[in-house]
Amino acid sequence: RGAVVTFIDITERRRAADALRGAKEQLEQRVRERTRALETALRQVRELAARSEAVREEERTRIAREVHDELGSLLVALKMDVNWMDRRLSEQARRQPEEAEGMRERMRCKCQNMSRLIESAVDNVGRIITDLRPSILDHQGLWAALEWQAQEFVASAELALDWRMAVDGAPEPAKPLAIAVFRIFQEMLSNVGRHARARRIAVRIRHRKGLLRLSVRDDGIGAAPQAFEAANAYGVMGMRERAGHFGGDIRIKSVLGRGTHMELTIALTPGEVT
Repeated sequence: RGAVVTFIDITERRRAADALRGAKEQLEQRVRERTRALETALRQVRELAARSEAVREEERTRIAREVHDELGSLLVALKMDVNWMDRRLSEQARRQPEEAEGMRERMRCKCQNMSRLIESAVDNVGRIITDLRPSILDHQGLWAALEWQAQEFVASAELALDWRMAVDGAPEPAKPLAIAVFRIFQEMLSNVGRHARARRIAVRIRHRKGLLRLSVRDDGIGAAPQAFEAANAYGVMGMRERAGHFGGDIRIKSVLGRGTHMELTIALTPGEVT
């Protein structure tokens, strides 16, 4: 009787199996991380969309209120004046010459008052239109619109403005890009007005080799960096979404007690690398 004992070295096989199992676990971990990142991004997109819709609804409500309160009251006053004029004119033939002359003078005064009401209505319509889309953006271009917006903001917020713009030779961007840059600039200023408690702001707008750099720096209270990455930082999310749509980038630096610096970098012409 005898026995045959065979030994087979399976070290490499075990190593390969362990490596395969490790690679599988790493892949599954990456898939889980990627899934969580996508879920977070999707949630943020949904929240931003909901916030954008809420902002649009608030804007519609504000415009409706202004139209009702201001234009509505002006139009009612004009209607009353027109009805008054109609009645007085229908009675004019029955008046004596002296009385008719006096009434004509009163009607001239009424016409002047109606003219003032119409001018006020036109001004209100122009202001509402400007809030929706500044006409200066269409008529004079992005650079003039940016300066106008900055001056309007510091006048209403009572801030000092350090303004520097160097865009000589810069091409006028296409309308969609110009609107995006203008809205991003508005949001930067809005952040200063809502949160910064600043006394002055510095605006720098520079163009070089096809790239636009637009920055707003304030001397306000600043904020922690995570404040700009919070899920409810809809303004920042909106700016980044607008900039990213055109291949641009938003950088934010803020120090508690030392203010905030926001900068947009974006190509004015397609194909430039930011």
